[in-house]
Formats: sequence, structure tokens, C-alpha cells
Amino acid sequence: MSYALDHKEMLNTLLYGLYEPCNGIFHKTSPWAPPDAATSYQQDLDKAEALLAEAGWTDSDGDGILDKMVQGQRKPFRFTILVSELPDRIAICNLLRESLDQIGIACEVRSVEFTVLMERSRTHTFDAMFAGWGTGADPDTAINVWRTGEERNYGLYSNPEVDRLFEMGKREFDLEKRRAIYQQIHRLTYEDQPYTWLYFRNSYYGFN
Repeated sequence: MSYALDHKEMLNTLLYGLYEPCNGIFHKTSPWAPPDAATSYQQDLDKAEALLAEAGWTDSDGDGILDKMVQGQRKPFRFTILVSELPDRIAICNLLRESLDQIGIACEVRSVEFTVLMERSRTHTFDAMFAGWGTGADPDTAINVWRTGEERNYGLYSNPEVDRLFEMGKREFDLEKRRAIYQQIHRLTYEDQPYTWLYFRNSYYGFN
């Protein structure tokens, strides 16, 4: 999905150029972000199709939808993405649907009330989901999203090395050593792509 989505259309048209592309847990101005962080993804349908072919997804029956043998049955590549009822988020999910359609994946966008979205998140009853999160002043607050088995780890992401690094970061008092630990967490999670990172959301304030 990271290669399939039209990120430029999302940022420049749907979000009016107000937000920056996201390339991992920490914003580039954060001391916890690695100076050599990878650049954010751009749409590359050829790479997306190559990854799908490598994983065994082909259009064997010529119906325009990729399929694959899964546990003895041929399954079409169809899934539903859940999203809250916010118009901008629905629009981004529709853009994802249109992008995926170009490479033979059928994506249904289903908007639900926020309480329903959170319940489905907690019970892990979803194919895919559009969501966002924030972190506190200390990078250890991100542990409940990324460490195996944590409450807000809705996507069930699990990397033993990331788990180990979070424990190290919690106990490290040397600032430079601690910074290096969280920078490595940033690199590993971005390399694994458990999420398709979209954008850093700015805050805007008006004063009378």
C-alpha cells in the first residue's frame, strides 16, 4: 500500500499542502529521529506490482482482480478499510481504493462511528484501518503502540529487536546513547512498514 498510494495527490490536493509527508514514528525535528532517516514513500505502481507478484498474487482468471491459492482455495485480493466519519479521512481512503484498483486489488471503504472504530481496533476485528496517533514528550510513550502485546498495538506488530530496544531506552540515562536507541527503533519500524505512514498533522491556532 505504501507504494500504491498516490501520496502527492493526498498531500497536495486532499490536504491542501498543509501537512508534511511522514517517514516514521518521529518528526525530523525530533532528537529521536535519525539524521539518516529514509525518505517518505512515493507512488510506484511497478514496485507495488513486483512485490505482489513476488508474494504469488496474479490475475489467474482475467477478471481484473489479483488472486492466490490460500490454504487450498483461490482467494481474490479483496479487503475492507475502516475509517471514521471525518470527510478528509474518507477522501484519503477513497484515494487509496482508486490507487489499489490500478494494480488489481479491490478495496472497500467503510466509514463507521468513532466508538465503533475504537472497539474494532481493540478487538483486532478489521482487515485494514485508517487511524492516527500522537506521542508524548518522552519517546518511551510510543511503547504502547509498537511493543509486542501492548494495548494500543492494534495491528499486532511484533519485532523482538524493537521490543528489546524499548526496554533498553527505558533504562538508559546517557542522552546520546538513549537517542541512538530510539533512532534505531525509528529505522526498524519504518523498514518493517507495519503501517503505511501518511503525514504529520500540524496544529493551527487562531487568536482574537
